[in-house]
Amino acid sequence: MPGRAAAVAAAVAVVLAAVAGCTPAPPGQPTADAWPAWRSLCPVPAPPGLAAQLGRAVPESLRGEVIPLGMAGSLAFVSAWTPEFSGVAALNLATGRMRPIRSFPRPAQDQADGSADGRWAVWEQTVSLHTLDDFTVYAWDAATGRLLTLGRSLSGPGGMAWPSPWHPPAVSGHHAAWAQGYGPDGEVEVRLADLATGRVRVVRRGHTQPPFFYRNLLVWPESDRPGAQTTLHAISLGTDRPAALPAALRAVHGTDVVVTDGTRTAYLSPDLTSLYYSPAADQRARVVLRLPPGGYFAGLAIGPGSLAWTTTAATYLASTGTGAYARVTPRYGDATGSAAGVMISDPPAGKVTHPVLPLRMVRTAGLRWPSCPSS
Repeated sequence: MPGRAAAVAAAVAVVLAAVAGCTPAPPGQPTADAWPAWRSLCPVPAPPGLAAQLGRAVPESLRGEVIPLGMAGSLAFVSAWTPEFSGVAALNLATGRMRPIRSFPRPAQDQADGSADGRWAVWEQTVSLHTLDDFTVYAWDAATGRLLTLGRSLSGPGGMAWPSPWHPPAVSGHHAAWAQGYGPDGEVEVRLADLATGRVRVVRRGHTQPPFFYRNLLVWPESDRPGAQTTLHAISLGTDRPAALPAALRAVHGTDVVVTDGTRTAYLSPDLTSLYYSPAADQRARVVLRLPPGGYFAGLAIGPGSLAWTTTAATYLASTGTGAYARVTPRYGDATGSAAGVMISDPPAGKVTHPVLPLRMVRTAGLRWPSCPSS
């Protein structure tokens, strides 16, 4: 079970026992800073525009396993295992051309997960199917084609890599950040890279979890001791000093799934059964969807005017303008958000090493959704 699929499954398993952490999200466009009329998300049939886009798979995704990492403009950054190439690549959705960035030296066991913003794609590449703790962090500049090696996992006694949270690096503008283990008892450090200079520094050590960017802030979850619920902490990218959290983030605790575009924010409850949403930085989030008993969230993504999530049943796409949502995969699947839209991956059709995962690019900004009740 490669890359993100493995991480999703592991996240659900871990949360059923105990959860702590936070995740990044791609940038998007600001929306109105007042609460919309809807109070809770409501299911609807897929609107015609959505149904049409779901009917068109990206051709390259039908030729092998293609897992989206992130998107910038018309480029989708992917992990790919195709007859011609295995590795991280830039897939031009307009032309269908795949540009190799870095091949996997051992395609049978190498995997990658990452994110993108603007001209930069950043990812962690692992070298084993048995552990995700041994990795290297890479960054690629789409404007120049330059590939950077930002860092590697740290090894403890005996040469084994210290356990690290498996989570894609966050990227915003010319900054990237990630979390990696540096010691026993769940000790994790947060690293911040300046992609323009290649400089990497440690900004926090302790019982921390993966960071994300919120406007000019670097934010990460942290607990006082192993097993305790996390709360969020932040520094300003401009001053490197501790910074106050916006209202939308102050109540976040004990969850490892938070997505934001710097205006809208969504996150999951610690038990992965409730979805919280805030339309603006100064608005406290509220519960907009609760799953029935036995159901759990397994992923969350944000796009223009939209929110997507995966549960133990399927993947869904919602309008943050009207509150309406529709099922977009027959079962399971995955969603990856970006400023251009949301990429929807279907589940594998069978149990094979690198299954075909049909990928749909949904341009969410132009979709016309019905309205949910206001109460």
